[in-house]
Amino acid sequence: MSRNFRRGRGSRNQLGERNFYEVPQTYVDHDDRGERNNDRRGRNNTVRRVSFKPSGNGAGGRGKVSRAVQQIVRIHLNREEDEAMRGDTFDADLRTHIGNNNNNNNRNRTNRGRRSGSPLPRGAGNAHVRKKLVPSQTSWYEVRIPYGQKYEKEFVLRSIQQAISPQIFIPRYYKAAESCATFYVEDFATAEAIQKMDRKIDTPDGRKMILLVRSNHPVFQVNDQLKERMKQAMVKRYNPATKALNLEKFHADPDLSDIFCALFRPQIILVAIDIIAEHIPELEALNLNDNKLYMLDHLRTMATKIPNIKILYMAKNRIPYINTLDSLKALKLVELNLEENPLKQRYEDQTVYVSEIRKRFPKVIKLDNIELPPPISFDVEDESKFPSSKASFLCDASGTDLVRQFLEQYFVIFDSNNRQMLLEAYHEHAMFSLTVNTYHQNNQQKLAAYMHGNRNIKHKTDLDSRCRSLKQGRLQVVSYLSELPPTKHDPQSFAVDLTLFTPQLLLLTVTGVFKERKPNNNNEMIRSFQRSLVIVPSGGGFCIRNEMMHINGATRLQEEKSFKDATGFAATPAPSLASTPAVSPLPTVSAPDDNTKLQMVQALATQSTMNLDWSRRCLEETNWDYQRAEFAFSELQKQNRIPPEAFIKN
Repeated sequence: MSRNFRRGRGSRNQLGERNFYEVPQTYVDHDDRGERNNDRRGRNNTVRRVSFKPSGNGAGGRGKVSRAVQQIVRIHLNREEDEAMRGDTFDADLRTHIGNNNNNNNRNRTNRGRRSGSPLPRGAGNAHVRKKLVPSQTSWYEVRIPYGQKYEKEFVLRSIQQAISPQIFIPRYYKAAESCATFYVEDFATAEAIQKMDRKIDTPDGRKMILLVRSNHPVFQVNDQLKERMKQAMVKRYNPATKALNLEKFHADPDLSDIFCALFRPQIILVAIDIIAEHIPELEALNLNDNKLYMLDHLRTMATKIPNIKILYMAKNRIPYINTLDSLKALKLVELNLEENPLKQRYEDQTVYVSEIRKRFPKVIKLDNIELPPPISFDVEDESKFPSSKASFLCDASGTDLVRQFLEQYFVIFDSNNRQMLLEAYHEHAMFSLTVNTYHQNNQQKLAAYMHGNRNIKHKTDLDSRCRSLKQGRLQVVSYLSELPPTKHDPQSFAVDLTLFTPQLLLLTVTGVFKERKPNNNNEMIRSFQRSLVIVPSGGGFCIRNEMMHINGATRLQEEKSFKDATGFAATPAPSLASTPAVSPLPTVSAPDDNTKLQMVQALATQSTMNLDWSRRCLEETNWDYQRAEFAFSELQKQNRIPPEAFIKN
């Protein structure tokens, strides 16, 4: 198209007047003013108004309307006599086209060789610019049909289905509004196929159906009605026998077909968690497969509201990264399913994948329907059944009375002002050692009175120092005990463990607290102790063959509970061992008379085949306890320690 210019201020006319610009003839063609101008030849030319009739002018195109404008006019005149459409859309399109011509006339030619601002090619004005559809995380897409409310729902959906066939689509939440009809699909391929059918489907009134597709999810509102509908749908999905709830593809539940109830929306899944916490807090298995979940931050409350969850299925979702699962770390899961999630594609090595999962869920033994080897962990299993806590433990209830009497007599003497009487409580070749907790420097200062005999082998590495701190013989032991500060033990704090009880040996451990007696009761320090005793028979009683004592500073709790009910053994003749509920103490057995003793000797002789002398000796050494005598005989006989003369009849 040749470009003709009207003289302007950029040149001189025939009269010699200076013009500085030239106006393109295209502008003159679009100018509706009726002013007259003189050309170089002196002819009067009238600027033509915009006309929609074809012009017969020459190749200069003077007075010709662009084809694009003609196309726009033709399209809108063919549409129905709609006032809003004629007044807004037509004028807007026309103004846009003319404005684009005015703004782009001075630009360079396009790649197609057409000058910017020149008329569009034939048919270009009727072209529809379609925005490219891109996949979304939720996979929900809105389809809007302008003026679709004029057509029957069955016609609209059937026409779209025939157009995209053989692809099948399921429209959801169809709604006819005042100016359009809308529905939703939850598949990108379906949404893209519907978009391609835009203006390709004929309607009964001879027009093309407009299909506008965009990424969007249905509108919803969390209210009491929604909560009640969700509750009804969840009731039929719960299995009380297995304590399992199946919420797989929950939004597609037939009972929820008319409302949007997708669990990938945080507000909706939080409502579901609240319903579970209120009505089925004992839930152990939850199936969230195929719900398009991609954010899990809002699921942190599951650990507190549904703490019994052990099995969790989240397959066929959109979880992108492994650290997205950090929100669920507090759950004690043993089975987890994450199949068909994007996060799995990030791990080519299955071992690394399993390791990352177990960093967050260390107790998982089944992952993605695959049994895993038991985890290597130092954690104690929660399912382990521990014995009930007991204040004291006695392996043999028959030793209760013996242990109680021994400890009572021992600590009464130990807390007295004269510990020399303890000589009878120790064996001639007894051994004794003392250890003190020196981990904290404050302990070394507070326990300075016990440091000179401390035999902590962690610090005493040479053999000589270890031997020197070991007290051997009853004289050394009692002499050292007499040097320790005066004490007062709290018998109510005692915990006694009798781990071995035989006629020849008792293994006994005593723990508790005591306080160091000071003049005028000033600044009496409370200590905790543990004493392990190996006790053996001696003459008509028992004595200590070996003892290890450990002393430490009392804890705050021990200080608060100590010396509340008693002031010592003088006020409380029996230690707490006798009143321990875990062990029923035996009543004190009185010595039998001579006739009863004779019957016991004869019965033991008959049962053991020993002679009367050895049977009497066995009963005497067991304080005429027939059961203990039987036990002692059987144990010694197993060890072949009974001499042959014991079976020789007199």
